[in-house]
Amino acid sequence: MKNRRLDFSVFRNNKNITYLDYAATTFMPDQVINSWVDYQQNIGVSYNRGNGILSDAAEAEYNKAKKTILNFFSAEESYDFVFGKNATECLNIVAYSLRDCFNQGDLILMGPYEHHSNILPWEKVAKETGACLVQLPLSEDGNVNYSFLNSLDKNRIKVISISMLSNVNSYAIDTMWLKAVKNDCDAIIVLDVSQRVGHCELDCERIGADAYIMSAHKMYGPKNIGAAIVKKQLIEKINPILVGGGMVWNSLGASPTWQLGAKKFEAGTFDVGLVKAWSEACNYLSNIGMDIVKESDRRIWEYVKERMDSHFFSIVPGGCENSSMVSFVVNSMHPHDVAEMASLHSIEIRTGHMCAQSTLDNLGFKSLCRLSWGIGSDILDVEAFIGLVEEECLHGK
Repeated sequence: MKNRRLDFSVFRNNKNITYLDYAATTFMPDQVINSWVDYQQNIGVSYNRGNGILSDAAEAEYNKAKKTILNFFSAEESYDFVFGKNATECLNIVAYSLRDCFNQGDLILMGPYEHHSNILPWEKVAKETGACLVQLPLSEDGNVNYSFLNSLDKNRIKVISISMLSNVNSYAIDTMWLKAVKNDCDAIIVLDVSQRVGHCELDCERIGADAYIMSAHKMYGPKNIGAAIVKKQLIEKINPILVGGGMVWNSLGASPTWQLGAKKFEAGTFDVGLVKAWSEACNYLSNIGMDIVKESDRRIWEYVKERMDSHFFSIVPGGCENSSMVSFVVNSMHPHDVAEMASLHSIEIRTGHMCAQSTLDNLGFKSLCRLSWGIGSDILDVEAFIGLVEEECLHGK
């Protein structure tokens, strides 16, 4: 991939920064920022707020942007958006929208590699409804023990909420297993795809999950917007969590009537500019080509595996073959000391529990280091960090 750093004002304004924390957040290229600014300068209002010239323009931009994003994820046929500020909020919305589906003793099935955002909402719903949260165990080789499902009463499984890619070691869930489970027990499948959307093609129609959870800022879009891309037939069955202006059709009487479809989840004033900017991020990635993005990730991953195959590092096992991240420990240093050392040399990495304490506990760690890469990264970035660690381990005091 050609040098894409020049597409990002953050890199142009911070020329000495080596950024290796793409799994936490990606930057916006200029065309995405300009798209948001253009909307605020030329339209500036929300949609569904009247029939004036600006309101009509806002609605046109909103519908156009939604179509672009849905097309990017091959979701235009069967799905619609439930928007939120981020993936965390969208997982909360989905979990609480499904609250009435649970009876005491029902099961919510999760993977062993989940982010806090995909544990805590379901844990809260389980406590309030009497449902049981069940986590698939890990095998000794770090793979998910899918056969554990056979020990459960499949008729009691109402929801399976699972990360498509782990934010710790990039473990990839078996989507064919998910399809088989769906056919076997008719559970609602919720996939957290936050760590996939900026790196690999996602075909929602082919995978067939009921809901996909994501944040725009994981794929070069703006912060403060995420989405649950939900099957239209499921949207019709679930209830809104936030109520107020915009989502109500008739507020008179004892039983208000909500808007139809996804509109019943659109309470309050909404920044259409964020959706427009997100659609521009989709255009940015499409113009590069997701195959090219994936190949760049793979090339860096192969280099990382080779360079970290030494007594200085211990890599967390279980990642997929085309990973965009690596978690590890430096054998002679605490992760927080590694982060401080890197920061002193203008290298940004991630350390700690990655908002996935359950995952680290499953793997036998309290804290880790993580490198993650994307557009704008190259082998020299990871070499700068690895070389720094080796130098410190060999000659540091």
